[in-house]
Formats: sequence, structure tokens, C-alpha cells
Amino acid sequence: MVNFMKARFNLQNCLICNGSYFHVRCSAHILNLIVQEGLGVISGALKKIRESIKFVRGSKARKIAFKECVLQVRSIDTKVGLRMDVPTRWNSTYVMLDGGTKYKCAFGCLAIRDRNYVHYPSDDEWNRAARRCEFLKPFFVMTNLISDSTYPTSNQYFMQVWKIEKLLCEFVMC
Repeated sequence: MVNFMKARFNLQNCLICNGSYFHVRCSAHILNLIVQEGLGVISGALKKIRESIKFVRGSKARKIAFKECVLQVRSIDTKVGLRMDVPTRWNSTYVMLDGGTKYKCAFGCLAIRDRNYVHYPSDDEWNRAARRCEFLKPFFVMTNLISDSTYPTSNQYFMQVWKIEKLLCEFVMC
């Protein structure tokens, strides 16, 4: 249908650049490329957070010990939970990172209690992960808009595209 519409609009000279930007799927691909680059910047911190979550979820005793740490810290919204990602799906990595950074203090408690826990990120790594997570949120929202809709239209994602442009401009200025 897209090819048919593109051909019709081209005949009427209604498309800019002969319809090169008519297809929406390229937006999702561009978002993915930007996000993959952003995740590459924090690969060390990302790996440690992923390994930390794997460690906690690796046994019932560790889950219990971690739950005790969460209770001891008290300031954690436990509704978020710890989720593992699928490394080939960056949006699941965002969800894992977002949840994992919220449990920073509980992981710190676990690092003190359990000598076998060796993947605790440094403060700098936690900070970089939290900043990158904040940076990725508009991309996550935009990807969900494009993916969840059968027919995404500009009114559905224009504001998110604008936010991403603003975010990238601010990032370049840093």
C-alpha cells in the first residue's frame, strides 16, 4: 500500500525528494542506530548492571538477601522490580537499566554483605548509567509509539521527534 500511495503522490508531484522520506520504518531504524551508539558509551556499566541482576536472580538465597537489602535501604520503589534484558532488543535494555539504577543502594548493601558479588558498578558507572537512561527515555517512548501502532502518523510522534532533536542538540553542546 505504501508503494502504491508513493507512486500516486509522485505522479501528482506531492512528495518532497520523490518520497524518499515517505516511509516511517526508517525512523525506527534511525532511532535504533542512535540508541546503539548511546549504549556503547556505557558498555562497561551496562555489563556490570546486567551481571548484578543476573547474580541476584541466580539463586533463591541471593534473592532473599537482596530483598533484605531493599528493606534495609527503605527508599526504593519495589514496584519497579529487577528485569533482565534481551541484549538484541535495546528497549528491554532500557527497562533493565531504568529498574537497575533505582536499586543502586540495595546493590551497594549486597556488595557489603556478599563477598561473591563482584560486579558492583562504581559510583561513576552508576551515574553514567542513570544519565544515559534519562537520555534514552524519549527514544523508548518514540519506539513504543512506532512499534505499537499499525499506522503511526505524524500527530502521534511529532512531539517525541522534537524532544529527541532537542536532546541531541543539548548533547552536542555539552
